Amino acid sequence: EILIVTAMKSDLWFKETTRVKFKYIKRMREEAQKLPQLIKQRLTEIWEALIEAIEEFQPDILLTMIQEPIYNLLAKIVEPKLKTAIYIHFPREEEVTKENLKIFINMYRFPLLYEQFYNICDIRMVNSHYTNRALYKMFGIKAHVVYPAIPWEFYETEINLAEKRENIILYVARFVPQKRILELIEWFKNKIKPEVKDAKLLLIGVKDPRHEEYHKKIMEEAAREDIEVIDKPLPTREIIKQYQRAKIYIHPRYGEHFGMAPAEAMTQGAIPILPEKSGLAELLTHGRDGYLAKNDQEFIKYTIKLLKMPHEEIVKMRKYIQMKIQMFNPDRFAKEVYLHLKLALTK
Repeated sequence: EILIVTAMKSDLWFKETTRVKFKYIKRMREEAQKLPQLIKQRLTEIWEALIEAIEEFQPDILLTMIQEPIYNLLAKIVEPKLKTAIYIHFPREEEVTKENLKIFINMYRFPLLYEQFYNICDIRMVNSHYTNRALYKMFGIKAHVVYPAIPWEFYETEINLAEKRENIILYVARFVPQKRILELIEWFKNKIKPEVKDAKLLLIGVKDPRHEEYHKKIMEEAAREDIEVIDKPLPTREIIKQYQRAKIYIHPRYGEHFGMAPAEAMTQGAIPILPEKSGLAELLTHGRDGYLAKNDQEFIKYTIKLLKMPHEEIVKMRKYIQMKIQMFNPDRFAKEVYLHLKLALTK
């Protein structure tokens, strides 16, 4: 049985069943205005939710699915003997600024508080060897690598590997500066489009309240016929259709710890171009089932190469991709996580 402690119910991501229950973090009526008081208030709200959850559910173990070990700390205070585990996406928050810190706090994220608490967790899991190296370099801590999973819907869709597609380049990402969307638009306009006249760029993502100006700039720069922008959440079936349109999936953000969109795109026959310096690079065999770029010039070079590649070579790469992508199914992920949780319980 599983009890999910969360601030917001989502039927899209979590469905309540006889074996999956929910405990919601409740906001206090009076909202604190100053940051120190707001932090204290949000921590108190989490604390109260955990007290109720632990007393009612009597869990064997607590698993935190975001890199916020302060949840593990609070759980240990409620019940010192409770075993805890954590799934770390990256050991430090890379997007926090003085201006947007309050937004993080309101999302029950505490990027300036949590880093010293990783040792509290009985078991630590990470999403890639890249993240594991970063965790060790920053804090001297090792973890178990458990690659994430993508939903079953992406495996249930049969694609025609021999299908000829338009020269569409796809990028799926939140509209934030770290994702380098404006740089991609510049490459497309000034380097790729002049070489491949029928090339198109498709950008899919969601607005982030911490970066509203960046979203506006993207919309301004993308206002042309050969660039399409979808800036709203899409249901799984709809995003699958968009992946199936693309010949290439490009991910130009260096240092990305992982990222689910490239794996999702690969299931639908899009050939990935990923940064060599990233956890994403662990997905690929360079030149066989995608390309790894060392710098911006290589991103451009490999994009043009794929757009001009003979169709039979594209089909060959898609076949290799279909073999590689099987490892990201939910069964594999669930079994690996479960084994590590059992390991924590034996410690």
